[in-house]
Amino acid sequence: MKKIGVFGGTFDPVHFGHLNLAINIMEECVLDEVLFVPASVSPFKEDSPPKALAEHRKEMLRLAIGPIKQFQVLDWELKSGGPVFTIDTVRKLAKDPSLQLHLILGEDHLASLHRWKEAEELVRLAPPLIGARGKSGEKTIKIPSFDISSTQVRDRLSQKKYCGHLVPAAVLEYINKNKLYE
Repeated sequence: MKKIGVFGGTFDPVHFGHLNLAINIMEECVLDEVLFVPASVSPFKEDSPPKALAEHRKEMLRLAIGPIKQFQVLDWELKSGGPVFTIDTVRKLAKDPSLQLHLILGEDHLASLHRWKEAEELVRLAPPLIGARGKSGEKTIKIPSFDISSTQVRDRLSQKKYCGHLVPAAVLEYINKNKLYE
């Protein structure tokens, strides 16, 4: 059985906090693979769509995770063009009986998990692995603190501030080349 982490988000843009969470959970929980699943639009943020176009967010993810062979981009949700619920993606993946699925979540999403579509079924099909800063417990994995948000990165970029300490160099180069977040 192959242990797969499913890590969803808008990744607008992907940053070291995302990578830190995924790497630490992958190593601690001995996952075979982590699927980064960029959302076209978050069902919780339909009134605030991503700033970067889907193809740019996919390419930034590809650049960020390229050096890590266990990381892959799954673009099913991007191809939909609209909101897709995590349960729908997990159900499609769960059709393969050789996969043991787990949601990868930061502790900041745990409090709202009950609001996700069919949350009980989602947790049954893909029990969550939760990264917590500075603490670990029965349901959490302790990860080093990387207090970064995509909003913070976008704000700094729009102000022409240095962001090399927040996003991988290849992603920052792509952002600058394509004039994203200006």
